[in-house]
Amino acid sequence: MTTNTVCIFPDTMPKAEVLFPLVQVFEQVVYLRPVQNDNPNAGNLSTMCREMVDQGLVLFDCPAPLPENRDRFLQLINDLQQRPDDYAAQLSHISLAGLSRSKRSESKTSIINTLLKQTGIRDEQAEQRAMVLWQARLLLKLGEIFDREQEELQKNLERISAREQGLLVQLREEDEQPFSLTKSITAAGGRTDGQQRLRLKAWSRLFALGHERTTEASTFITTSRDAFDLLLDHYELSQGLAPQPMLNLLLPGGRPNENFAEQRAAFTAEASDLIGTCHRLLENPTSITEQARATLDGPESDWANLLEKHYPAVENSRCTLTLSSLPAITIEKLFLETFGRDEDEVQEETKERGTGAIIGILEEQTAN
Repeated sequence: MTTNTVCIFPDTMPKAEVLFPLVQVFEQVVYLRPVQNDNPNAGNLSTMCREMVDQGLVLFDCPAPLPENRDRFLQLINDLQQRPDDYAAQLSHISLAGLSRSKRSESKTSIINTLLKQTGIRDEQAEQRAMVLWQARLLLKLGEIFDREQEELQKNLERISAREQGLLVQLREEDEQPFSLTKSITAAGGRTDGQQRLRLKAWSRLFALGHERTTEASTFITTSRDAFDLLLDHYELSQGLAPQPMLNLLLPGGRPNENFAEQRAAFTAEASDLIGTCHRLLENPTSITEQARATLDGPESDWANLLEKHYPAVENSRCTLTLSSLPAITIEKLFLETFGRDEDEVQEETKERGTGAIIGILEEQTAN
């Protein structure tokens, strides 16, 4: 069991707000990639994410390579980026059904069917697993395109908002709260619940049905409360066992500064014993005493005090990593049954590796 490596789901692109807290306690953070040798380029990553990648703190793993159709697939994605209007109408019809109708052909108007034919793949000529994986890859790559567009939109809105606020300050009376158009637009943006369900489904299929993972991890972390709760609920329902709460670990939030590497090195050096205790807990939740656990858990713990020394809350804010142990189940089965399964054929293709997993959620703490 690898306790110093964690895998993020369902995101496939690194985010500084996720990486920064996690690399304080874990040596490496893994992101799945839909296609092999297609790691994010520097232009698609923030400065801090690029630094973490360069330092080896981030790993990319592709569990389901495309040996023969990789170039075709990437060309397809490039076409989508270059000619989005050609696919806009069909993209609007993507739904959960698009990843679940494996026993019958996609409709002639569906984007999956259209794009697969353009790359020389036919439903009737492909095996079930190959079709499901192809669809999952496509959906995850489309999700990356969507996220980049949303990020660019957000930056533009922030620039407009700054100008807007400057004008409003001049007009505002002291006791008035003027309406902000850009804040309303920003609040309405982002992923919908349907998009998140699609990504969870696609990620779960890529992870569970792909047989060529090179990086092992026993801890899987998300920022989605719904995804975390659904996994715990399915585990309890299917196994008849309650998930075992393990730890609520405080971590630094906010954006890292330009001295990130030195700051992290100083913290991990002084916290090495506590980090070792955390890793032993992850390896075997029953292996340490409650007294040892108390050094990590809670606002008055040794961990919290050391965190305040190196990352003062007034400068870095705080987030919480909540971890639960799920023994007696394979992680592939858990993800596939919770998010990715619609038919028995998919289950038969699953390659399961060992039993037991740890699920975590990373959440920002709200200011009082």
